[in-house]
Amino acid sequence: MCRNPATVSYRVQKLTDKLARLLVTKRYLLLFFSLLIAIILAAGIARAGFDTSLAGLMTRSDPYLQERDRMQAEFPSQREISFAFAPHNENVFSMPTLLAMADLSFEFRQIPLAESMASILAWQSPFGNTTLFERPLRQLNTYSEEELITRRERALADSFITGSLLSPRADLALVSVRIGTAEIDNTQRRAIAETSIALRDSLQARHPEVDIFLSGEALFEYSTRQAMISDLTRLLPLVLFLCIAAICFSFRSVFLGICILGVALLTVIMTVGSLGWLLITFSTISVMAPIVVVTIAVADSVHIISIYLQNIRDGMASNEAMQKSLRFNFRPITLATLTTAIGFASLNLASSPAISDFGSVVATGVVFAYFLTLSVLPALVLLVPTDRIKLILQKESTSISSHALHACQRLVRNHSAFLLWGTIAIGLLALALSFLNKTDFDRLSFINEDSVVHDYFSAVSERMERGPQLVYGVDTGTEYGVINSAFLKNLDSFSDWLRQQEEVISVASLVEVVKTINQVFYDNQESAYLIPESNDEIEEHLFNYQQVQARDFTLENFVTQEFSLLRLFITTNPMRNQQIIDLNSRINTKFAEQMPEATLLHGSSVLLFARMDEAVTIELMQGYGFSLLLITITLIIGMKSIRYGLLSVLPNLLPATLVFGVWGLFVGQIDPFIMMLFSISIGLVVDDSVHVLSTYQSSRASGCNPEEAVNRALTKAGPALIITTAVMSLGTCVLIVASTLFFQQAATLLVPIVVLALVLDLTFFPALLLRFDKAVAGGPAVA
Repeated sequence: MCRNPATVSYRVQKLTDKLARLLVTKRYLLLFFSLLIAIILAAGIARAGFDTSLAGLMTRSDPYLQERDRMQAEFPSQREISFAFAPHNENVFSMPTLLAMADLSFEFRQIPLAESMASILAWQSPFGNTTLFERPLRQLNTYSEEELITRRERALADSFITGSLLSPRADLALVSVRIGTAEIDNTQRRAIAETSIALRDSLQARHPEVDIFLSGEALFEYSTRQAMISDLTRLLPLVLFLCIAAICFSFRSVFLGICILGVALLTVIMTVGSLGWLLITFSTISVMAPIVVVTIAVADSVHIISIYLQNIRDGMASNEAMQKSLRFNFRPITLATLTTAIGFASLNLASSPAISDFGSVVATGVVFAYFLTLSVLPALVLLVPTDRIKLILQKESTSISSHALHACQRLVRNHSAFLLWGTIAIGLLALALSFLNKTDFDRLSFINEDSVVHDYFSAVSERMERGPQLVYGVDTGTEYGVINSAFLKNLDSFSDWLRQQEEVISVASLVEVVKTINQVFYDNQESAYLIPESNDEIEEHLFNYQQVQARDFTLENFVTQEFSLLRLFITTNPMRNQQIIDLNSRINTKFAEQMPEATLLHGSSVLLFARMDEAVTIELMQGYGFSLLLITITLIIGMKSIRYGLLSVLPNLLPATLVFGVWGLFVGQIDPFIMMLFSISIGLVVDDSVHVLSTYQSSRASGCNPEEAVNRALTKAGPALIITTAVMSLGTCVLIVASTLFFQQAATLLVPIVVLALVLDLTFFPALLLRFDKAVAGGPAVA
């Protein structure tokens, strides 16, 4: 039989009683100070910023990052706005497309800070005054059909045009508008983006025969920022509404729903406000954090109210019922807060700022939710008259959750062995299937499908018939080191090897520039397309070229001013991340063999994104293991039981393992940000197991046998767990309509994880406790 002795030490029990009494008797004072702190922190919301750059996603542990940064410092890129013209007749050299591009030539200076424009209309050969269109732009309509066909053939035969300004089938033309300064502030960036969009819309309206797309860093950051704000302002209220609606339905009370709404709103306000004061910006990942915080804040409150209502039903007065609920829940919600915070804080072990910031934001929100649940919720709930609470309880009938809990009790009682070993067998199978998942990261998946730049990348990817461009630096380490015939010939041989790789379309560097200049110098003789033997002749060629070089083909694009470091451009076929990594590995090996006197620098963000799959995945798995260890130790200390702390590992591991096993079987592709969901899942599911375990252990310590303890754990903790899982699932489902693919994938994975966690905590975990206690303890457990 269950008795009612102390479940913890006398000193801890006394402290818990005193705290519960204080939280109830001083509730209005605590409410006042909580609101005051919330108001102060809320002032920081206006200071909260958004980091919309892709650089915020990249790992900081990759040694290539420093090489990329050095390359960007040596070869500062000019900001650009790119227009893509895709004619419906799939022929750029037709009058509708050319006239649309001509209108852009006349109007591009409407874009703030726009300096110049590059297109096939204004193209000039870097080795002479040769142009495609020699007549003034206003006379474009004087070209005959035959003349346009001739210019199309010339353009397709010119390697300086095809692949950069023109697609291989001449069905897409790119136009680049250069911004006059590299440093622009947020106001200028917004003005550039908005004006570019307005100009595009105007051109599109006047030239309906041509599809016009936009891209550029300013536009990407602008559209990403708009998507982030849209997700926050659109989804966060929806999450709050659905969560509170579920609460109101579950408790049959609008008043209790409003109480929980108040706690959730204050939690979000204090979390975002504190981050604003600390000048921590929201990224494309961490912007999801407030939505996660809301569901966690609601979960804490539900546990307090659920036990409070049970106490009222048992005939207690409201103050006494609240004090007893606080005493009962203090240990489990404290442990749940600690373990959840640990789970999310472990993301800081990832070197990607976006991932670590997400973990920090949610961990901060978890702590705020804990303190507000204790300091604000009692005051709000006790404002509801006891008579109204009793009326609510009178309206309650046997619910679906009651039937479900009774079914779980029968299942555990009658089939505990089947539950235990069957679940473990399925878990082992899922673990094996999870290894079918392969890491692959598409950085364009973070582009909102409604973004102005999404269609640009889709059109360019389809029609330009090329993959990413890899940029390398070749550092000689000495001034004028590249003006050396032997060095350039060696690099030329290395470039020939690169062209033989099946992934490579073309290679360009100073080698091709010098060879072309030499050919032009010798009257375009085909045999003169080579590296001169004399270093002095090479230097003279480059000096003469500098005097006549076109804006679009300056030497500064290929080599530094002191001629010690040059750039190597490799245009590739479309490739997956692993293919990029494999090609880079072969390049590293070949370069070390052929050019040991020089240093190869990796200057491509594309390569960094490809490599971050493996790096961040390893970091996340290390963080997951570390957080699991800390959570287990926390539960061992909190429960004062090594046995129960270790047993809690299985129900915390299984939900994510099962889901990722199914994902590996049917999808098989993950990226670091999907792996992040595996890591944070333990922070979300541990709440359920903590409440079941805490109630079970307390029941065992009070004299209950294992069967009675299981029944009591499901009866006391079960209703709140069902409600919190429903709330969390509803809140996460909202992410399906988010703007970015990552949020949609998060909903696809997290919803089954939290639902499975509930099922396992109501069936498998009680069966595990029951079988283990019977086999090992054989009698009442010691707290």
